[in-house]
Amino acid sequence: MAVRPGRVGQSNRGPTNAGRPQSSQPVTFPAPKNGLVTTMDMASQQPGSATVLRNFFPTLVGSRIRGGSIKKGLAAAGTDIISAFKYKYGVVEKLFMATAGAIYDMTSPAAPPTTTAAAVSGMGSGDWCAYQHTNAGTSYLVCLNGANDRQLYNGSSWTTSPAVTFSDATTMSQLNYGWLFKNREFFLKNATLDAYYLPVNAVGGAAVVFPLGGVMKKGGSLLTGFSWSLESGDGLSDLCVFVSTEGEVAVYAGDDPSSASTFGLKGVYQIGKPLGKNAWIRAGGDILIATSDGLTPISQVFQRDRQALSLVSVSRPIEDDWKKAANATGGGWTLTQWPEQNLVFVTFPENSVVIDTTFVLNVLNGRWSTISNWRALCYETLQGGLFFGSIDGYVWQGDITGADDGMTFGATYLSQFSPAGQFGQRANGTLAHMYFRARSKPKVRLFAKADYDKTTPTFSGVTEGDTSSSEWDVGLWDVATWDGVSDQNRYSFRQNVRAAGDMLAVGCVITSGGSVRLDVEVDLATMQVSIGEASA
Repeated sequence: MAVRPGRVGQSNRGPTNAGRPQSSQPVTFPAPKNGLVTTMDMASQQPGSATVLRNFFPTLVGSRIRGGSIKKGLAAAGTDIISAFKYKYGVVEKLFMATAGAIYDMTSPAAPPTTTAAAVSGMGSGDWCAYQHTNAGTSYLVCLNGANDRQLYNGSSWTTSPAVTFSDATTMSQLNYGWLFKNREFFLKNATLDAYYLPVNAVGGAAVVFPLGGVMKKGGSLLTGFSWSLESGDGLSDLCVFVSTEGEVAVYAGDDPSSASTFGLKGVYQIGKPLGKNAWIRAGGDILIATSDGLTPISQVFQRDRQALSLVSVSRPIEDDWKKAANATGGGWTLTQWPEQNLVFVTFPENSVVIDTTFVLNVLNGRWSTISNWRALCYETLQGGLFFGSIDGYVWQGDITGADDGMTFGATYLSQFSPAGQFGQRANGTLAHMYFRARSKPKVRLFAKADYDKTTPTFSGVTEGDTSSSEWDVGLWDVATWDGVSDQNRYSFRQNVRAAGDMLAVGCVITSGGSVRLDVEVDLATMQVSIGEASA
């Protein structure tokens, strides 16, 4: 019998594929080391960015959940805390906070509901500018609010002496801002384009007017000023900078303002309208100033016009949220550094558009997040700890314990939105897998969202920190567990999720509670995704 080769079966529907097509695939979402990014379009989503990053602090490798807060003090007036500032000289370190009518020493206040009496009362404004000037063995905290005589704190008591006198009709109560430039105090006068300066090393005495009306072409008034060096710190290239309410920046170089030959104008530049007299910080060798256009590096004003400055703004990743808050408030912003954590806190007045929000910047990598549930109006640090003033006269310590005044709070992360296949292909997310670094295993809810839906769920499961382990200099000797307590372990969670759309994102919610601050960082995440037909 002849043996013939077999024939491969054919289908009238076309060739058959012996292999079965893959029904789903994992999509990877890197740890949010790029921080909060809300300005990317669909085609420009950056892996490692977060669409929502609430109640986390950005770190160099991702984001860690913030600690809780406890009430530390209560101002006797019971009105909102408007500004905060501190004094530090030798072994003396003091924390002061101000309401609209008084200044309070909140270094060691009575625990609420007991109130703290005012250290200085009868004030007409709580919007203070404060800086420190050391002269002849005495270090003064110099405070100006534009409504009262200049207040000086010398380490033990408050005084208005030595006084500042003027050759014109100006009074001390009209000075609303001041700073040091080459050991010389400069002041700004309310609603004018006039500055004043004292002799070198003088704390009081006769002030000389330094008019800038002919320099600032757009009018308005002087709002803030500072010394700035092209080097890191004060140096040979130290410059004196004046900023107007209209965003004009006048830069001077030299030593003696009384001599045009030794104190000359280097240029006048334009930035967005500044958002407050205390709305700037030093960052290395640069100054970052909060404007209506964003958080602007002052070093860039020499090279770019105002329109181009937004491209190099430090707040570029959150530009939409920043401008929404700027438009809602118009001013009254403050920027405060927490050097020990390399964080900057951006606060602004309460409003009905951007509610209960603090912007947080990591100055080492320029990454952002937001904080809610603190109702913070101003921040300051004391002995390495973080404190903030809030509504109704309360002073809080932040990033401590695991709860906000005994109440739980939620920390929420939502990754960038990503197409699972080609743009326009419908995708279904079914299973999320996320990693965390923590000292003890947290309780986590994973979720997925589609097509730029930023709504986030809540989670009733509360994570309480491990009270059986302790950190050095915190736990009790012979009671606390020490071995490996500072080591973070890696935990992973797999949970079913549901989301369908052209673009998918994965997220998590952690609810913090208890007496111990959590130490949880978000890491890598994946989501199992099935690809459907192209959407119409």
